[in-house]
Amino acid sequence: MIDYSETAFTGAETILFIHGLGASRWMWWQQETAFSDYQLIMVDLPGHGKSAGIPWVSLANTTELIARQVIKDRSVHVVGLSLGGHVALELAKHYPEKVLSLFISGITVKPLPYGFLLKLQSRAVQRGMRNKPYLEKMGRVYYRLPADKINEFISNYQLLTRTTYESIWKEIIRFRLDSSYGHFHKPCLIAAGAQESRAIVQSTKIAPLFIPHATGILIPEARHDWPVQQAVQFNRLLRDWLIKNVDD
Repeated sequence: MIDYSETAFTGAETILFIHGLGASRWMWWQQETAFSDYQLIMVDLPGHGKSAGIPWVSLANTTELIARQVIKDRSVHVVGLSLGGHVALELAKHYPEKVLSLFISGITVKPLPYGFLLKLQSRAVQRGMRNKPYLEKMGRVYYRLPADKINEFISNYQLLTRTTYESIWKEIIRFRLDSSYGHFHKPCLIAAGAQESRAIVQSTKIAPLFIPHATGILIPEARHDWPVQQAVQFNRLLRDWLIKNVDD
């Protein structure tokens, strides 16, 4: 069974947080405190965190697991970063009755021409995983993690197997947003950091063409993991989004 944590019901609506590739629910620690007035669900995707023993099969399979084992008979606001954003889109497409709104950042919406680099990139990632000083520097300098989160970052990142990494990337680089996502008629925010890749930045313009109530937004000076690096800004935007679209 897919692993997740859940806070007590507060009377407010529920927010489901879905992490990116190579992370786990640890990455949402700053959101857990900032949104304590909501009920929060934080999931570990297959092949990650405490769900590392569950093999990653596909986006469709992961979506079904979350809908059946995590959301169950509830309706939730879904917040997803990167891979988590793709899972969020699939939840909205296949289980729209379970999704109150989408708040997504860091996704691509059309196929990428990088397939020939996958094996090289995968080998580089696996070499990096065995280099603890490199990972410590990555956590400290790139992700700007506090000292007490470095070990958690490393231990979770090292759970990512080559098979999981390659299976996920093969699916993501082939992904194309199309009209089949157009029946989702609830609020949807597609964000991207201004310093992200061109393909991710373009998603903020392309997604609203296919999802009727989608809004695209570019976050100035932000990188891919801005929910961690710029948590105050991320939390403010998310709360404003929820208040505007939910608490009517």
